[in-house]
Amino acid sequence: MERLSFEDRRSADARRETEDLTEELRRDPLVMNLLKRNGIPEKYLQISPWRIRDWSTKAAPCAKCAGLASCSQKQKGYYENLVFDGILKNELTACRYMRKELQELAHMKNYLVCDLPEKMKKTSLKTIGTDGEDEEYVKLLADVILFSASSKSLYLHGTMGSGKSYLAAAACNDHARNGEKTAFIHYPTFVQRAASAISSGEYKDEVKRLMYADFLVIDDIGAEAVTEWNRDSILLPVLNARYESGLPVWFTSNYKLADLQHHFAFSAKGGEEITKAARIIERIRASAEVRVLKGKDRRIGADS
Repeated sequence: MERLSFEDRRSADARRETEDLTEELRRDPLVMNLLKRNGIPEKYLQISPWRIRDWSTKAAPCAKCAGLASCSQKQKGYYENLVFDGILKNELTACRYMRKELQELAHMKNYLVCDLPEKMKKTSLKTIGTDGEDEEYVKLLADVILFSASSKSLYLHGTMGSGKSYLAAAACNDHARNGEKTAFIHYPTFVQRAASAISSGEYKDEVKRLMYADFLVIDDIGAEAVTEWNRDSILLPVLNARYESGLPVWFTSNYKLADLQHHFAFSAKGGEEITKAARIIERIRASAEVRVLKGKDRRIGADS
């Protein structure tokens, strides 16, 4: 009899604890907002109070969250939501900050090849300010915006850190936001990547994407180690294909075109191939407007 009496007391205590929790949840604005927002019948406060409390405990930090940088969830920007479609179930859901982040990066799905630094993935020509800039920069920015809007090719060269890559990335992002298939390659990184994939041939798919992307940026051209292979079998075919198809390509470089030609004339083997170098430069001159960007260091954490 004592055993039954103990079990009865324990059962009664558990019922009271559950009833107290149900009332506590009913007074919790966070919980009541959840029921209303997700269409969860209020009876589930009695049916599944412990499950709802578990949700409340996990979701509580999100109520006072100041942004993704301070997120304490296991998967940054996502919380375990409770949803109802006839049954109560858990669903991993993006928070308001992550939804905003995903919206701001939605254009990235239109990149066929992307070497963009993280800090440049949200840039846009529409949001670049000119406060504190001189008249020369303001005029150049106007040209850049015009060339981007009309899909003209551009060769942008100038001093290191002046903001060349930033402008090119902003244009590339804007084209991607317009639904165009785009590509942004950091040329020294790209040629190394291609060279490492020679045996498998995987680089060929990437090269084809560069040939036919609606908008292409070749960033930091001239900073790579020149080989006959990457000059004549990679770069020249890409430039030829785009020229013949009338597709725009933007270049950024620390070199003037004359210096870039000198750069391409020398291969890693030490030979000099003036004609082959001239062929590359001729393709650039035939399609691209040339502009110079110089002045103060405008870097945002990445080489420009």
